[in-house]
Amino acid sequence: MPFMRTTINISDALLEELRERSRRLGRPLRQVAEDALRRGLSSEDAPAAKVRIKPFRLGLKPAYRGMSLNQLYDQLEAEDVIRNHGS
Repeated sequence: MPFMRTTINISDALLEELRERSRRLGRPLRQVAEDALRRGLSSEDAPAAKVRIKPFRLGLKPAYRGMSLNQLYDQLEAEDVIRNHGS
């Protein structure tokens, strides 16, 4: 396979990560960079995995249903203050 020399600008952190991986694997930096680019380019073609989230009931009292999480937190905090410090 013929090779073409080219110059790219990448961040110092990414270059250091490539160098570290090259040292760890005992492979040339060029080969590690090519493999990483090849994997990145091929993953673009792969469809994203579908994730299914199964909802479940929280068991909230009817008075709390429809509240935002912030409102629910405020309500529970107020009830805790009343319960622990009296009203």
